[in-house]
Amino acid sequence: MSAAGQKLLGLIGGVSPESTAIYYRLLNDHARESLGAPHSARLIIWSFDFHLIDDAYLRADWAEYRDLVVKAGMALKGAGVDALMICSNTTHLGAEAVKGATGLPFIHLIDALANELKRRGARRPLLLGTPFVMEGDFYLPELERRAGVSVIVPDAADREETRRIIFDELVRGKVLDASRKNFLSMIEKARKAGADSVILGCTELGMILSQEDTDLPVFDTTLIHARAASDFAIGDRTA
Repeated sequence: MSAAGQKLLGLIGGVSPESTAIYYRLLNDHARESLGAPHSARLIIWSFDFHLIDDAYLRADWAEYRDLVVKAGMALKGAGVDALMICSNTTHLGAEAVKGATGLPFIHLIDALANELKRRGARRPLLLGTPFVMEGDFYLPELERRAGVSVIVPDAADREETRRIIFDELVRGKVLDASRKNFLSMIEKARKAGADSVILGCTELGMILSQEDTDLPVFDTTLIHARAASDFAIGDRTA
């Protein structure tokens, strides 16, 4: 496919700015790899004021949360994008709403992750993410249904520590060695409980953890989702 044939992606980002910047870099890297220099990705980013969506999250006002996501999707549709993606695991809470409102193809993070888990034969992954991802009634059940896996989540104290690291550090651009050590301790606990892999189920977690940190297979949702979106934009694939 020529560069002119790339689909125009609409990114719902600013969730948080840190991971959105990673998506932007990865999508451009993939376009360059696929099409050659000096090509780059065709995309438009809707970037939230993170305070607004974070506030709705903290109040558990899921109607307002979904409404913010739908408004972002409609703005991107008005800008002429060919497909949408959300640069956040937690914010996929609004995925079905934005798909229904816009009628646009949607590159779903959980689908991309499920495909990769099945491809690599993971059966008992440790899931790290926000409390909504690890404890809620949407993400974890949908992941188990789509991937056919039995997910392990950290205990209550480690879930709280994961929340703290994500919201007090990573979304603010802070990457601390002490916090990385805490995550590695969680991974070792999960290994002893039978975990065969690790899911970085928050798009900021790739800032602090990678495959270099453990010999368990690591599934970085930011990397996986960005690759799926690039394949859709450049190749002849369906979302």
